Amino acid sequence: MANSVYPIKINGYIYSPKTRQGFLRMRRMGIPRPLFSIENELAKTLGSRYRKLAAQLLKDLKEKIKRNGITIDRALVADGREEESLESLMKFVDEMGEKMRKEQEETASRANMGSVANSLEHEWFEENQEEQAQQDEQFYSDVERIFKKQQKKYLERLLDDADGKTKRILQSFTIDKKKFFDDNMDEVRRLYVQNSLERIDWEQEDIKRAILKRITDYAMNRTDELKLDDLTKDAFNRGDHLARLFARDQMARFNKACTLATFRSAGVTKVQWLTANDGRVRETHRMLNKKIFDVDNLPKEINDYNCRCGLVPVEWADD
Repeated sequence: MANSVYPIKINGYIYSPKTRQGFLRMRRMGIPRPLFSIENELAKTLGSRYRKLAAQLLKDLKEKIKRNGITIDRALVADGREEESLESLMKFVDEMGEKMRKEQEETASRANMGSVANSLEHEWFEENQEEQAQQDEQFYSDVERIFKKQQKKYLERLLDDADGKTKRILQSFTIDKKKFFDDNMDEVRRLYVQNSLERIDWEQEDIKRAILKRITDYAMNRTDELKLDDLTKDAFNRGDHLARLFARDQMARFNKACTLATFRSAGVTKVQWLTANDGRVRETHRMLNKKIFDVDNLPKEINDYNCRCGLVPVEWADD
């Protein structure tokens, strides 16, 4: 990596020289480097789900448009071609000028698109819940598998990079204490998986509402056009963006939860806060760098979105 031209991207993570130096410094002090490959696997798994969701939603929209016999004209473009006008919507078209005809058609289209939005909202948020639950089962299993892999690999790194005292304590666990520790870590994972699935459900609803908002804005005359190709692109981009942010943030939170559970099991009572020491560190987090806190009384910033800071033990119960 020494000869690389910065910034570079590895498994979706943008590196700068200071970012790399920060991670190396944190690792020397006992903070494992993030598992970017597993994080990227989660982002791809979630991104694929969001893309499939967006594709299905847009398919529903197209079918609803055809079923309602909506005049599209310049308002809704699919695959670069204009939909045919439905003269049944405007019996008096021939008696009016071209300008009046287009105005009437667009007014009818907007009104009908409002009905489409209401119908889709009912279907997407109220109907087919049982069918959706069956489709979710495999996806939820995939998320659980990825978190389980993350837990195993991260704890291995944490033990490898831990300071001498913490490592000796963890390695000296009795069978009963080791089982208690493993059960505790499994519970931490279970809670984070459940939290993740709830957040994923919310983000899926966010994608649905974003599409409905575009349709409703057109129906309410708040926008001049509603182009299906733009809507498709926006929906896919939104899904990819949410997936990347989700994977980065949730894995960082899960790593901290695993770290703190490990420290508590090892009898750690105080920890030192360390930042990545690059240009993307928040000022509020930079002010916490190298400060010492009780392990059970950490600053609220520990829960900040996409926090990359780490913790190292500095005091134990038997000190």
